[in-house]
Amino acid sequence: MSLPQLPRARTNPFDPPPEYTLLRKESPISRFVWPNGVEGWLVTRYNDVRALLSDSRLSINRFNAPPPNLSAGRKPSVMLPKSLVAMDPPEHTPWRRLVIREMTPRWARSMEPRVTEITRGYLDRIRDAGPPVDLVPALNFPVPSKVICDLLGVPDSDHAFFQEQAGIRSEVGAAPERVDAATGGLYSYLDSLVTEKRKAGADDLLGRLARSEIDGAPAPHDIVVGQAMLLLIAGHDTTANMIGLGTATLLHNRALVDELPDTDRASALVEEILRMQAIIQYGIVRRAVADIEIDGVHIAEGDWVVSSLASANRDESRYGCPHAVDPSAANPPHLTFGYGVHQCAGQSLARVEVRVVLRELFRAFPTLAPVTPVEELRYREDMFVYGLFELPVQW
Repeated sequence: MSLPQLPRARTNPFDPPPEYTLLRKESPISRFVWPNGVEGWLVTRYNDVRALLSDSRLSINRFNAPPPNLSAGRKPSVMLPKSLVAMDPPEHTPWRRLVIREMTPRWARSMEPRVTEITRGYLDRIRDAGPPVDLVPALNFPVPSKVICDLLGVPDSDHAFFQEQAGIRSEVGAAPERVDAATGGLYSYLDSLVTEKRKAGADDLLGRLARSEIDGAPAPHDIVVGQAMLLLIAGHDTTANMIGLGTATLLHNRALVDELPDTDRASALVEEILRMQAIIQYGIVRRAVADIEIDGVHIAEGDWVVSSLASANRDESRYGCPHAVDPSAANPPHLTFGYGVHQCAGQSLARVEVRVVLRELFRAFPTLAPVTPVEELRYREDMFVYGLFELPVQW
């Protein structure tokens, strides 16, 4: 009997595929096959996902084996340079420490005035342009792109280049040649920029990474470039799409907008939106480097394991109202940013950006409304990072 395919079809844009509900109930750790023919385990319950994401017997290293993939056919041949998302401890540990010390929760909170200033600048442009305006290119992507480029010390003139190249890399259906060209272009640019930052002694995030030491030796240049690419791509693509999904959620449920003026209530609202919209929609892929027994299931060494964050965040055994946005609920922490040593290093900044952009958007345009019902918009169901292709609004 053939294995089931990875669940991908949504019945509405605000919920993951309905198969996950049945899987959590009847087969929380189950065998399945990805579109490219690679078999693996799909993990759907909160406790199991959290346990496996913190289990050192699951490796982020692919060991040159073809991983699960959303598309069949030829794959890109130009790979991203090594970065945090391709390292296991102990190699991962000093690199993560370097990044984490730059991106603490306190530092993220200190960034709020700058994020607010950037956001208001783009909102002024939107007001000047007049309705209708597509928020995806006008606000959702420019704000986090500007923030991360400022942190890395990337010139304003290059922001559009980075948005385009990062977008190509996130497309499931992008031609391998386009992905190769985007990866090569990003690497070449950042390779030169890291060299310049090191020579100039630049006092920005990229400059400090370029001059850092790992175990008493200068940090390898190619890995610094890899970290820069990771920060640049992850630092704006995921946040931009989270802003879009948050906006769509509030347009769909206007009563939630009342939570935005109060920082604590707005923060609770953002956590619920993050829980409901786990934008790494097809899960986190790891490979077993040893046999694992969990909930009566035997995962063999070499098996692929995919932990579904979207399903874990809707686990009925952990959340009282798993399918409703309820900022007042005493919910356990969501897993949208992952768990364990590989959880998102930039999560504190992402939280600030989403909260500030949503607050400022609905403050600037209190009568904001979608041109097209949000249920009928085009969503990025064919991409690893969930989100919206467009979000046209009027006021």
